[in-house]
Amino acid sequence: MNEPEDIQNQLLAFLRGGMFSPETTINADTDLVASGFDSLSLMSLLLFVEKTFGLWIPENEITETTLQNVRT
Repeated sequence: MNEPEDIQNQLLAFLRGGMFSPETTINADTDLVASGFDSLSLMSLLLFVEKTFGLWIPENEITETTLQNVRT
């Protein structure tokens, strides 16, 4: 079973792997939307979550609050 910190680390590694420019510092508290996270980024992240963790996130759970940072 994945621990929350392990999940955060995997999400951060994915985001750092090309989702944001190299000049953008990303950590668990970084505001993703303010850092340039867009609809294409969202689709890539949702596919990563589904493929890596076997989870499908329902559309009604994808909100500004849940996309605020990696912790949320």
